[in-house]
Amino acid sequence: MQDENVYCVMDTETTGLNPFFGDRIVEIAIVPVYKNKIIEKWIYHSLVNPHIKIPALTQKIHGISNTEIENAPSIENVVSNIRAYAKDTIFVMHNAYFDLSFIDFATKEIGEFPINFRYIDTLEMCQVIYGKKRSLESLINEFKIGTKVPHRALDDALLTAKVFIKLTEKIGSENLSEFIRKWGGKP
Repeated sequence: MQDENVYCVMDTETTGLNPFFGDRIVEIAIVPVYKNKIIEKWIYHSLVNPHIKIPALTQKIHGISNTEIENAPSIENVVSNIRAYAKDTIFVMHNAYFDLSFIDFATKEIGEFPINFRYIDTLEMCQVIYGKKRSLESLINEFKIGTKVPHRALDDALLTAKVFIKLTEKIGSENLSEFIRKWGGKP
């Protein structure tokens, strides 16, 4: 039976690693996958103004400067788009807890209810397929779809989408339902 689900591969870039310590989203991308194909016309990508400075060390990692985000939309303007993509789809992330924790903090800060996601974590898929968690970089090398992770939301989401398609081919789309988890307002 053909899988009719739309999978939305999401990646975020942030000011740091921990929303509990004040780090916030500076870029987000969502790449829809339908029937094992990336649907380019449905891609969503935005820089986000976190209203805090991006530390110099973090800027070196993702290359997003404070000047670039100055005129970017605030998270309030971005959350509604994330909510729209979350409706009737299954999100996919590599290390889902990281991205979903940041989204949760964002919704709470703007006084909205958290987004209820159905999601698949490609780290969990790796645990089943390989018997261990694998880095995104090791997977893109194995599948010959890249050599390094650029740490930009759109590029990383596209790479993760390609990895998700390859992992789905290995595991079989009929088995994807075993990896679907629910998330709703955790941290």
